[in-house]
Amino acid sequence: MRWLAWLITLGLAAALLAMAASGRPGNVAILLPPYRIDLSLNLAVLLLLVTFGLLYVAVRALSLLLGLPRAAALFRSRRRKEVAAAALHESLLHHLGGRFRRAERAASRAAEVEAFRPGALLTAAQAAQAMQAYERRDAYIDALPPAARETGTLLQAQWQIEARDAQAAQRALRGLSGGLQRRTQTLRLALAAARALHDHAEVLRLAGALRKHHGLHPAAAQAILHGAALGLIRQAGHDAESLRAMWKSFEPALRHDPQVAVAAARGLALAGEPGQARTLLIDALRMPQAEPAALMPALRGMLGGVDASFVAQAEAWMDRWPQEAQASFLAARACVEMELWGKAQQYLQRALEQCQPDERRLRGQIHAALGRLQERIEREDQAMRHWRLAALDLGNDDSAGAGGA
Repeated sequence: MRWLAWLITLGLAAALLAMAASGRPGNVAILLPPYRIDLSLNLAVLLLLVTFGLLYVAVRALSLLLGLPRAAALFRSRRRKEVAAAALHESLLHHLGGRFRRAERAASRAAEVEAFRPGALLTAAQAAQAMQAYERRDAYIDALPPAARETGTLLQAQWQIEARDAQAAQRALRGLSGGLQRRTQTLRLALAAARALHDHAEVLRLAGALRKHHGLHPAAAQAILHGAALGLIRQAGHDAESLRAMWKSFEPALRHDPQVAVAAARGLALAGEPGQARTLLIDALRMPQAEPAALMPALRGMLGGVDASFVAQAEAWMDRWPQEAQASFLAARACVEMELWGKAQQYLQRALEQCQPDERRLRGQIHAALGRLQERIEREDQAMRHWRLAALDLGNDDSAGAGGA
């Protein structure tokens, strides 16, 4: 239908042009002494239009002729870019496929074009690194343009971490610009370097930042934070001031971690602060997600100087965890410290009943506590029986552990 529309349009245009030309009988006289040329007006107009068209075609042809060298240069440049793009694509495919020699050759071809030079050099450097061609790798990195130098520094830091030179990697990363230092990849590399150097304070900072920006899986981040907190506590040793300051700097999730709380409490106890150590564990046990089996064994060793309020607290924990032998054992030990022999014996018997079959060591410890208690109240026969049972449970548990080892 389109051709029919054009045909009708051309027919109408011809008819209108013929009607317009028939109504103008004028002439045009061209005087070129001694000559005179007379033309009809319609022919003159037609000649002007034809002349204009011929001049336009001539000028256009001349422009195209003069522009041929530039067009040829643009074509060659575009062709080089197409070839370089194909080479870079080929290099990436070879690199991901493990064909590093081919990847390096293709990347070298792509690096001949300035627009693809940074990416091609970085790809070639990675391929050379995979082949342990360190001189070629460093040459590619040194040839990077200034805009891509920091990206090359990131790659070098990664290689230094792989080569177990974490200090050099850390120095390289600290020399980056502020914006690049906040990127996820930079933070991950800095975290790996800090972990290799056992810089636990830096690990805490970096792991927290990565978790905040979703750069680490929550479980992995929590495990890293857990290990860093334990490392900081070990480094603090028996310095009570350092332990207190460190504990205040920990985020709530770390302070509620049973292993971290136990390690910090033991450090405070060894530093001569048993009261603060006990308070720390009591606060941890008051949390809704507290784990009595992890916290109470450490607390039992820090009961020196407890008062009746602690006994009441221990009895409240027995109500909170009615099937937990550790809670009854802790309350019994508190009663022993207060010399409440009757309640201590009652809670120890209850702890024995609550022990699970696989809690052989705990049962042996309770029998030993009953043996000491019976000796204090001068019941030697009962004491001997509990000591004998304690030896059986603890001995069997040690044998089972040695067999498993």
